Amino acid sequence: MPALARLAAVALACLTAVPALADWDRDKLDKGIDAIETRSKGRLGIALMDLRDRKLWSHRGSETFPMQSVFKLPLAVAVLQQVEAGKFKLDQPITVTRKDFSLFHSPLVKAFKGERNDYPLSELIRLAAGESDNTAADLLMREIGGPQVVTRMLRDGGIQGMSIDRYERQFQPEIYGLPGFGWDQVVDEPAFRAKLKAVKPRYRIASLAKALTDKRDAATPEASAEFLEALARGNWLRDPAHNAFLMKIITETKIGADRIKAGLPAGSSLAHRTGAGLTTDGVNHATNDIGIASLPDGRRFVIVTYLAGSRADAPQREAALAEVAKLAVSALR
Repeated sequence: MPALARLAAVALACLTAVPALADWDRDKLDKGIDAIETRSKGRLGIALMDLRDRKLWSHRGSETFPMQSVFKLPLAVAVLQQVEAGKFKLDQPITVTRKDFSLFHSPLVKAFKGERNDYPLSELIRLAAGESDNTAADLLMREIGGPQVVTRMLRDGGIQGMSIDRYERQFQPEIYGLPGFGWDQVVDEPAFRAKLKAVKPRYRIASLAKALTDKRDAATPEASAEFLEALARGNWLRDPAHNAFLMKIITETKIGADRIKAGLPAGSSLAHRTGAGLTTDGVNHATNDIGIASLPDGRRFVIVTYLAGSRADAPQREAALAEVAKLAVSALR
Protein backbone atom coordinates (compact mmCIF):
# COMPACT_ATOMS: atom_id res chain seq x y z
CA MET A 1 0.00 0.00 0.00
CA PRO A 2 1.46 3.40 -0.96
CA ALA A 3 2.59 5.56 1.98
CA LEU A 4 -0.08 8.21 1.35
CA ALA A 5 -2.80 5.58 1.30
CA ARG A 6 -1.52 4.06 4.56
CA LEU A 7 -1.63 7.49 6.25
CA ALA A 8 -5.18 8.06 5.03
CA ALA A 9 -6.25 4.64 6.33
CA VAL A 10 -4.73 5.35 9.77
CA ALA A 11 -6.41 8.75 9.94
CA LEU A 12 -9.77 7.24 9.03
CA ALA A 13 -9.37 4.53 11.67
CA CYS A 14 -8.60 7.14 14.32
CA LEU A 15 -11.63 9.20 13.41
CA THR A 16 -13.82 6.09 13.55
CA ALA A 17 -12.46 4.86 16.88
CA VAL A 18 -12.53 8.15 18.80
CA PRO A 19 -15.84 10.02 19.17
CA ALA A 20 -15.91 13.74 18.43
CA LEU A 21 -14.77 15.66 21.49
CA ALA A 22 -17.58 17.12 23.58
CA ASP A 23 -20.35 15.94 21.28
CA TRP A 24 -23.50 14.12 22.39
CA ASP A 25 -24.59 10.53 21.93
CA ARG A 26 -27.38 11.70 19.68
CA ASP A 27 -28.97 8.28 19.13
CA LYS A 28 -29.28 7.82 22.89
CA LEU A 29 -30.86 11.25 23.28
CA ASP A 30 -33.27 10.72 20.39
CA LYS A 31 -34.48 7.40 21.76
CA GLY A 32 -34.64 8.45 25.39
CA ILE A 33 -36.45 11.74 24.92
CA ASP A 34 -39.48 10.18 23.21
CA ALA A 35 -40.21 8.01 26.24
CA ILE A 36 -39.81 10.96 28.61
CA GLU A 37 -42.15 13.12 26.56
CA THR A 38 -44.77 10.38 26.61
CA ARG A 39 -44.58 10.18 30.40
CA SER A 40 -44.72 13.97 30.69
CA LYS A 41 -48.18 13.97 29.05
CA GLY A 42 -47.39 17.25 27.32
CA ARG A 43 -45.25 18.92 24.67
CA LEU A 44 -41.61 18.78 25.71
CA GLY A 45 -38.96 21.11 24.30
CA ILE A 46 -35.28 20.43 25.01
CA ALA A 47 -31.96 21.99 24.06
CA LEU A 48 -28.52 20.86 25.23
CA MET A 49 -25.24 22.61 24.48
CA ASP A 50 -21.83 21.43 25.63
CA LEU A 51 -19.83 24.48 26.66
CA ARG A 52 -16.57 22.88 25.58
CA ASP A 53 -17.27 23.38 21.89
CA ARG A 54 -20.93 24.55 21.57
CA LYS A 55 -22.19 21.21 20.22
CA LEU A 56 -26.00 21.48 20.25
CA TRP A 57 -28.74 18.85 20.39
CA SER A 58 -32.43 19.67 20.62
CA HIS A 59 -35.90 18.18 20.61
CA ARG A 60 -38.59 20.50 19.26
CA GLY A 61 -35.76 23.03 19.40
CA SER A 62 -37.32 25.55 17.01
CA GLU A 63 -40.84 25.33 18.42
CA THR A 64 -42.17 28.10 20.66
CA PHE A 65 -42.98 27.45 24.33
CA PRO A 66 -44.44 29.73 27.02
CA MET A 67 -41.63 30.92 29.30
CA GLN A 68 -43.54 31.89 32.43
CA SER A 69 -40.92 32.99 35.01
CA VAL A 70 -37.96 31.98 32.84
CA PHE A 71 -38.20 35.56 31.51
CA LYS A 72 -36.89 36.84 34.84
CA LEU A 73 -33.36 35.75 33.96
CA PRO A 74 -33.00 37.91 30.81
CA LEU A 75 -34.84 40.63 32.75
CA ALA A 76 -32.13 40.56 35.43
CA VAL A 77 -29.46 40.83 32.73
CA ALA A 78 -31.25 43.84 31.21
CA VAL A 79 -31.41 45.57 34.60
CA LEU A 80 -27.71 44.97 35.22
CA GLN A 81 -26.89 46.32 31.77
CA GLN A 82 -28.64 49.56 32.75
CA VAL A 83 -26.61 49.61 35.97
CA GLU A 84 -23.48 49.37 33.84
CA ALA A 85 -24.80 52.19 31.63
CA GLY A 86 -25.07 54.41 34.72
CA LYS A 87 -28.88 54.60 34.77
CA PHE A 88 -29.15 52.83 38.12
CA LYS A 89 -27.02 51.78 41.08
CA LEU A 90 -27.32 48.44 42.83
CA ASP A 91 -27.83 50.14 46.19
CA GLN A 92 -30.38 52.59 44.78
CA PRO A 93 -33.67 52.47 46.74
CA ILE A 94 -36.85 51.61 44.79
CA THR A 95 -40.11 52.55 46.49
CA VAL A 96 -42.83 49.89 46.50
CA THR A 97 -46.44 50.56 47.50
CA ARG A 98 -49.37 48.21 47.90
CA LYS A 99 -50.81 49.30 44.57
CA ASP A 100 -47.65 47.87 42.92
CA PHE A 101 -48.42 44.29 43.96
CA SER A 102 -48.75 41.77 41.12
CA LEU A 103 -50.46 38.40 40.86
CA PHE A 104 -49.37 35.11 42.36
CA HIS A 105 -45.98 34.20 43.83
CA SER A 106 -44.33 37.09 45.71
CA PRO A 107 -42.28 36.74 48.91
CA LEU A 108 -42.06 40.55 48.84
CA VAL A 109 -45.85 40.84 49.20
CA LYS A 110 -45.97 38.27 52.00
CA ALA A 111 -43.36 40.16 54.03
CA PHE A 112 -44.66 43.65 53.21
CA LYS A 113 -45.49 45.96 56.13
CA GLY A 114 -47.20 49.34 56.09
CA GLU A 115 -48.17 51.16 52.90
CA ARG A 116 -44.79 51.74 51.27
CA ASN A 117 -41.29 50.33 51.59
CA ASP A 118 -37.95 50.99 49.92
CA TYR A 119 -35.89 48.11 48.53
CA PRO A 120 -32.36 48.33 47.12
CA LEU A 121 -32.32 47.52 43.42
CA SER A 122 -30.02 44.58 44.19
CA GLU A 123 -32.68 43.07 46.47
CA LEU A 124 -35.36 43.32 43.79
CA ILE A 125 -33.00 41.54 41.38
CA ARG A 126 -32.41 38.81 43.97
CA LEU A 127 -36.14 38.43 44.60
CA ALA A 128 -37.00 38.26 40.90
CA ALA A 129 -34.14 36.10 39.60
CA GLY A 130 -33.63 33.98 42.72
CA GLU A 131 -37.06 33.68 44.32
CA SER A 132 -39.21 34.18 41.20
CA ASP A 133 -41.02 37.12 42.79
CA ASN A 134 -43.68 38.42 40.39
CA THR A 135 -44.05 41.82 42.06
CA ALA A 136 -40.29 42.41 42.03
CA ALA A 137 -40.09 41.36 38.38
CA ASP A 138 -42.88 43.70 37.28
CA LEU A 139 -41.34 46.59 39.19
CA LEU A 140 -37.91 46.02 37.64
CA MET A 141 -39.47 45.81 34.19
CA ARG A 142 -41.29 49.08 34.75
CA GLU A 143 -38.16 50.79 36.04
CA ILE A 144 -36.08 49.93 32.96
CA GLY A 145 -38.78 50.99 30.49
CA GLY A 146 -40.99 47.96 29.89
CA PRO A 147 -40.86 44.47 28.39
CA GLN A 148 -39.72 45.75 24.99
CA VAL A 149 -36.41 46.81 26.55
CA VAL A 150 -35.61 43.20 27.46
CA THR A 151 -36.57 41.90 24.02
CA ARG A 152 -34.48 44.60 22.37
CA MET A 153 -31.50 43.55 24.50
CA LEU A 154 -31.94 39.97 23.31
CA ARG A 155 -32.16 41.03 19.67
CA ASP A 156 -29.08 43.22 20.02
CA GLY A 157 -27.30 40.16 21.41
CA GLY A 158 -28.31 38.03 18.44
CA ILE A 159 -31.09 36.09 20.17
CA GLN A 160 -34.14 35.94 17.89
CA GLY A 161 -36.25 33.21 19.44
CA MET A 162 -37.06 34.74 22.84
CA SER A 163 -39.68 37.44 23.29
CA ILE A 164 -40.70 39.31 26.44
CA ASP A 165 -43.90 41.25 25.74
CA ARG A 166 -46.02 41.81 28.84
CA TYR A 167 -45.87 42.27 32.59
CA GLU A 168 -46.89 39.41 34.90
CA ARG A 169 -49.99 41.38 35.86
CA GLN A 170 -50.94 41.43 32.18
CA PHE A 171 -50.15 38.03 30.74
CA GLN A 172 -51.27 35.82 33.65
CA PRO A 173 -54.97 36.80 33.32
CA GLU A 174 -54.77 36.87 29.52
CA ILE A 175 -53.75 33.20 29.45
CA TYR A 176 -57.34 32.47 30.42
CA GLY A 177 -59.04 35.11 28.30
CA LEU A 178 -59.43 37.61 31.14
CA PRO A 179 -58.28 41.25 30.95
CA GLY A 180 -54.86 41.97 32.40
CA PHE A 181 -54.22 44.57 35.07
CA GLY A 182 -52.84 47.97 34.11
CA TRP A 183 -50.55 49.96 36.37
CA ASP A 184 -53.47 52.20 37.25
CA GLN A 185 -55.34 49.20 38.71
CA VAL A 186 -54.92 47.56 42.09
CA VAL A 187 -54.48 43.79 41.83
CA ASP A 188 -56.95 41.98 44.07
CA GLU A 189 -55.70 38.39 43.86
CA PRO A 190 -58.56 36.68 45.80
CA ALA A 191 -61.09 38.48 43.59
CA PHE A 192 -59.16 37.48 40.47
CA ARG A 193 -59.02 33.82 41.51
CA ALA A 194 -62.77 33.87 42.14
CA LYS A 195 -63.33 35.44 38.73
CA LEU A 196 -61.14 32.83 37.06
CA LYS A 197 -63.02 30.03 38.79
CA ALA A 198 -66.33 31.49 37.62
CA VAL A 199 -65.31 31.43 33.94
CA LYS A 200 -67.10 28.72 31.99
CA PRO A 201 -64.75 25.73 31.60
CA ARG A 202 -65.22 25.64 27.83
CA TYR A 203 -64.07 29.23 27.49
CA ARG A 204 -61.20 28.76 29.94
CA ILE A 205 -59.96 25.63 28.11
CA ALA A 206 -60.15 27.34 24.71
CA SER A 207 -58.24 30.37 26.00
CA LEU A 208 -55.50 28.19 27.49
CA ALA A 209 -55.17 26.21 24.24
CA LYS A 210 -54.64 29.47 22.37
CA ALA A 211 -52.12 30.68 24.95
CA LEU A 212 -50.05 27.51 24.54
CA THR A 213 -49.18 28.57 20.98
CA ASP A 214 -48.89 32.32 21.68
CA LYS A 215 -45.63 33.79 20.38
CA ARG A 216 -45.67 36.44 23.11
CA ASP A 217 -43.69 35.85 26.29
CA ALA A 218 -42.37 32.70 24.70
CA ALA A 219 -39.10 31.15 23.57
CA THR A 220 -37.65 28.33 21.55
CA PRO A 221 -35.35 25.87 23.33
CA GLU A 222 -32.49 26.60 20.92
CA ALA A 223 -32.70 30.37 21.40
CA SER A 224 -32.79 29.85 25.17
CA ALA A 225 -29.64 27.72 24.93
CA GLU A 226 -27.89 30.47 22.98
CA PHE A 227 -28.88 33.00 25.65
CA LEU A 228 -27.51 30.77 28.40
CA GLU A 229 -24.29 30.03 26.52
CA ALA A 230 -23.58 33.76 26.29
CA LEU A 231 -24.38 34.11 30.01
CA ALA A 232 -22.02 31.25 30.88
CA ARG A 233 -19.22 32.96 28.97
CA GLY A 234 -19.91 36.34 30.59
CA ASN A 235 -20.84 38.00 27.31
CA TRP A 236 -23.96 39.85 28.45
CA LEU A 237 -22.31 42.01 31.12
CA ARG A 238 -19.06 43.98 30.94
CA ASP A 239 -18.30 43.89 34.66
CA PRO A 240 -17.33 40.38 35.89
CA ALA A 241 -18.61 41.36 39.35
CA HIS A 242 -22.11 41.87 37.97
CA ASN A 243 -22.00 38.52 36.20
CA ALA A 244 -20.79 36.85 39.40
CA PHE A 245 -23.57 38.58 41.38
CA LEU A 246 -26.25 37.18 39.07
CA MET A 247 -24.70 33.72 38.82
CA LYS A 248 -24.56 33.49 42.61
CA ILE A 249 -28.26 34.32 42.87
CA ILE A 250 -29.39 31.73 40.34
CA THR A 251 -27.06 29.05 41.69
CA GLU A 252 -28.14 29.45 45.31
CA THR A 253 -31.89 29.52 44.57
CA LYS A 254 -33.90 26.81 46.32
CA ILE A 255 -36.70 26.87 43.74
CA GLY A 256 -36.96 23.95 41.33
CA ALA A 257 -34.90 21.44 43.32
CA ASP A 258 -36.98 18.56 41.92
CA ARG A 259 -36.50 19.53 38.26
CA ILE A 260 -33.15 19.61 36.42
CA LYS A 261 -31.11 19.63 39.61
CA ALA A 262 -32.63 16.34 40.78
CA GLY A 263 -31.30 14.62 37.66
CA LEU A 264 -27.69 15.74 38.03
CA PRO A 265 -25.08 13.63 39.85
CA ALA A 266 -24.09 14.43 43.44
CA GLY A 267 -21.59 17.25 43.64
CA SER A 268 -22.98 19.08 40.60
CA SER A 269 -24.09 22.70 40.62
CA LEU A 270 -26.81 24.37 38.60
CA ALA A 271 -27.31 28.06 37.80
CA HIS A 272 -30.91 28.19 36.64
CA ARG A 273 -34.28 29.86 36.40
CA THR A 274 -37.58 28.03 36.55
CA GLY A 275 -41.03 28.86 35.25
CA ALA A 276 -44.45 27.52 36.20
CA GLY A 277 -48.02 28.27 35.22
CA LEU A 278 -51.38 27.40 36.73
CA THR A 279 -53.14 24.08 36.20
CA THR A 280 -56.79 24.49 35.27
CA ASP A 281 -59.25 21.88 34.02
CA GLY A 282 -56.51 19.26 34.24
CA VAL A 283 -54.06 21.07 31.96
CA ASN A 284 -50.88 22.81 33.14
CA HIS A 285 -49.80 25.91 31.23
CA ALA A 286 -46.04 25.43 31.68
CA THR A 287 -43.43 23.71 33.83
CA ASN A 288 -39.96 24.90 32.85
CA ASP A 289 -36.35 25.00 33.96
CA ILE A 290 -33.32 26.33 32.07
CA GLY A 291 -29.77 26.54 33.31
CA ILE A 292 -26.04 25.96 33.22
CA ALA A 293 -24.97 22.65 34.75
CA SER A 294 -21.48 22.07 36.15
CA LEU A 295 -20.55 18.43 36.83
CA PRO A 296 -18.03 17.16 39.41
CA ASP A 297 -15.60 16.21 36.61
CA GLY A 298 -15.51 19.80 35.36
CA ARG A 299 -17.80 19.36 32.35
CA ARG A 300 -20.31 22.18 31.86
CA PHE A 301 -23.34 22.25 29.63
CA VAL A 302 -26.43 24.30 28.98
CA ILE A 303 -29.76 22.56 29.51
CA VAL A 304 -33.17 23.91 28.53
CA THR A 305 -36.41 22.12 29.47
CA TYR A 306 -39.84 23.45 28.54
CA LEU A 307 -43.01 21.42 29.21
CA ALA A 308 -46.28 22.89 27.93
CA GLY A 309 -49.89 21.72 28.11
CA SER A 310 -49.16 18.73 30.32
CA ARG A 311 -51.93 16.68 31.90
CA ALA A 312 -49.55 15.12 34.42
CA ASP A 313 -49.51 16.19 38.06
CA ALA A 314 -46.75 18.44 39.44
CA PRO A 315 -44.45 15.63 40.73
CA GLN A 316 -44.68 13.84 37.37
CA ARG A 317 -43.91 17.03 35.45
CA GLU A 318 -40.91 17.85 37.60
CA ALA A 319 -39.69 14.25 37.40
CA ALA A 320 -39.79 14.47 33.60
CA LEU A 321 -37.40 17.45 33.67
CA ALA A 322 -35.12 15.59 36.08
CA GLU A 323 -35.15 12.61 33.70
CA VAL A 324 -34.02 14.87 30.87
CA ALA A 325 -31.06 16.04 32.96
CA LYS A 326 -30.11 12.47 33.85
CA LEU A 327 -30.30 11.47 30.19
CA ALA A 328 -28.21 14.46 29.17
CA VAL A 329 -25.43 13.55 31.59
CA SER A 330 -25.38 9.94 30.40
CA ALA A 331 -25.24 11.09 26.77
CA LEU A 332 -22.20 13.35 27.16
CA ARG A 333 -19.22 12.01 25.24
